[in-house]
Amino acid sequence: MKISTILDHIDSGHMALPEFQRGYVWNRKQVRELFDSLYRRHPVGGLLVWATQSSDAVHRGGRPLTAGVVKLLLDGQQRITSLYGVARGCPPEFFDGNPQAFNGLYFHVGEETFNFYQPTRMKDDPLWIDVSALMKQGVVGITECSNQWLAVTSQ
Repeated sequence: MKISTILDHIDSGHMALPEFQRGYVWNRKQVRELFDSLYRRHPVGGLLVWATQSSDAVHRGGRPLTAGVVKLLLDGQQRITSLYGVARGCPPEFFDGNPQAFNGLYFHVGEETFNFYQPTRMKDDPLWIDVSALMKQGVVGITECSNQWLAVTSQ
């Protein structure tokens, strides 16, 4: 299943976090390393979900689940919450933790590295790209990012 599909399932109430799961505990280093691993196509582990009837599912967050069968995330919450937080620019409905752990992730197009925003290091360097802003823009954002990189590197 594509990551985008999983994130869409969270938005639509087809996937949720069971009530008994702990809150979000990852720090910025772990989030940065997850995105670096994904970028380099390293394995990041699988997910374990439990398919059950939404009427029987006790879950975190206030949003109602979709009627019928839903998936409760049993293993992989830290990774999925981090992906959701960076991709959507806000935490998922079931979030319980420190949102600063995934806010402000940037990617340096030339060095191919991820780091969290550091004004003195990044503000005047156009090769630092806000990952959340890029992901929200989709294909248009990737095209703009590519054009920006080409313009800077051809100088």
